[in-house]
Parts: sequence; structure tokens; C-alpha cells
Amino acid sequence: MKNPPSTDHAFVYSLYQRMLKDHLNYAYLGIFTQEITNSLINFIQGLLKITEGSRKIKKRVFYVMIECIQNVTRHQEMPDKAPPRSDGIFLFQSKTGMYNISMGNSIDNKHIDLLKEKLEKVNQLSKVELKEYYKTVLKNTVISEKGGAGLGLIEIARKSGNQLRFKFSKLDDNFSFFFMDTLINELEDANSEQMHFFNGVEVTEKVMDLMDLNHINLLYRGQFSEHKAFDMLDVIENVRFHEDQPPLVKKRIFRVVVEMLENISLHGADLKCLAGQKIGILLIGREGKTNRLVTGNIIMNDSAKTLAKKLDYINSMNEKKLNDFFIRKLDDEDMSDFKTDLGFVDMRRK
Repeated sequence: MKNPPSTDHAFVYSLYQRMLKDHLNYAYLGIFTQEITNSLINFIQGLLKITEGSRKIKKRVFYVMIECIQNVTRHQEMPDKAPPRSDGIFLFQSKTGMYNISMGNSIDNKHIDLLKEKLEKVNQLSKVELKEYYKTVLKNTVISEKGGAGLGLIEIARKSGNQLRFKFSKLDDNFSFFFMDTLINELEDANSEQMHFFNGVEVTEKVMDLMDLNHINLLYRGQFSEHKAFDMLDVIENVRFHEDQPPLVKKRIFRVVVEMLENISLHGADLKCLAGQKIGILLIGREGKTNRLVTGNIIMNDSAKTLAKKLDYINSMNEKKLNDFFIRKLDDEDMSDFKTDLGFVDMRRK
């Protein structure tokens, strides 16, 4: 029997530790609408600006990322049949000049042999051979909405400079789930140890199970500087909350997320060992009509007790007391904790 979904403190911290161990920066599990695709691309582009690495490697990472996301978008719709799951997954991992991009989507079992053949063909070719193979396929292929005879796979291999690792996991008699990852590093042609450093396919499969079990759609671990935190809002705004929820509820959700991100960017601990970065974790998901928003961040021990008392006090208030407290804070001449208190109260009220 599976464990019930959890967002308790121990779970969130263990998830943060796991993401740290796997060098996992970002994960999205859900339907890849055009809005989601665009916002994911914009967010990762912003994320690349604050990560280590040359401009050249970041351009390669960005190109591979676009191809991977578009691959999921192209193949998630199967109008003739309904797969057991119609969502896709995208993961981004990084560590000191190395980046790993993973993706996954459902596939009709009758298409597996052909896709496997294309992947094995691409993995056998050298850089020069890939270039010539791309020209040959392009010349002899009719491009459709689903792409063109593996052109995307060829381009991913060319830009990454490394092999494409893949796996097919059976869903039922008709469908499987296709996982693929590739490494992008400065020198290209990674050795065996580098190729398996991130274990992208294995990590993606485990993270997808964890996100499924806990009804999580979006995971982020990393910097929460004021600029970086609010770069996420475009992605968050386009995450599909329950379709039956009225616009007012969605607006409240968005405003709460803004307060949560602002809280980390303003009050997270500045760590000297991380060049003053404010590091944290964000989870967004839904179960039925219940939306789940969770953040976590590092805080200095001498501030923890004060913050805990403040939160306990705010949680003890009913609606009337919350409103009265909010008004008192607006009139309070002591502005030292003004924004912190108002932010927490505003989250409770919404």
C-alpha cells in the first residue's frame, strides 16, 4: 500500500536534501500547453544566467532544452487512443559547468522499435557523421507537426556532443513511458563517469513517482534572490490548477505564491559559503480541488524561535482578529517587522 501524500516539514526537508544530492534544480510534471512551454523556456533561460559556465555552453544547453520540451509537446497528444497518462516530465540538473536535461512522455508501443532504432543510430555516429546524417534526413523528409523523422533527436545529439540515454517503461499493453536524457559539458565527448554522473533517466523516473504520489506538479531548488524568485511567476501562473476553480480562487493562489516567494527573497539567510545566495525549495501541486503550495528556506538558528512564535500567534487568530491585527500593523510606527508580519497575515487571510 502506498504512503499518503505528505507536505510535512520532514518530507519537504528530505526532498530538499534529495534534490541537493541529485543536483536537481527544476522539475515539471504535467500537461505541456503552449503557455507552459513558453514560460518554462523563459525561466530556464533566466536560470542559466546565474549558473556557472561559458556563454557557448549555455547556448547549447538552451537549444537542447527547447528541443526536449518541444519533443514532449509534439508527442503528448494521441487522438486515436487514450494513454494511461497524458502528461509529460522535464528535469534540469547542473553542477559546475555540467548540465543534464531529461524528459519523458507516453508513447504507443508500436512506435518503440522505430524510435529505439533512431536513437541507437544517432548514438553510433561521430560529430561529423551526425552533421552529414542531419543533411541527408532533412533532404529526404517531409516535416509535419510531429517533427521530421528524428531530426530533433539528431540536433539534440549534435548540440549536446554526447549520447542520448533512454529507457521505455511499460504502462499497459498499448503504451509505455519514454525517458531520455543527455549531458552537456564544456569539453563534449564525455567519458563514462561523466555520462553517468547525473543518472538523468533513473533520477527522472524516481522523481516522477515521487511527484505522482505527492500530487506535485512543479519543483524548484535554488536561488531565491528577489529577481530570481519573481522570474518564476510566469511559470507558476501557467501551471494548470483545477479547471473547475473560479478565477478568484486562482488569483488568490497566485497572490499567496507571491507572498511566499517574497518572504524567502527578503528574509532567507544570506550564506557566505554560497556567495550570499538565498537558497530554498518550492513545491506546487494539486489534489482534486485542493491546491498545495509549499516553500522552505534556510534560516539562522537565532531567528528560528522568534519566527516560530510569530507564526504560532498568527495561526491562532480567527478571521476578525487577523483583520484587526492587519489594520494595527498598518498604523504601527515600528516598521522593523512590518513587511514580514503583513506578508504572513496576508497569506492566512487569502
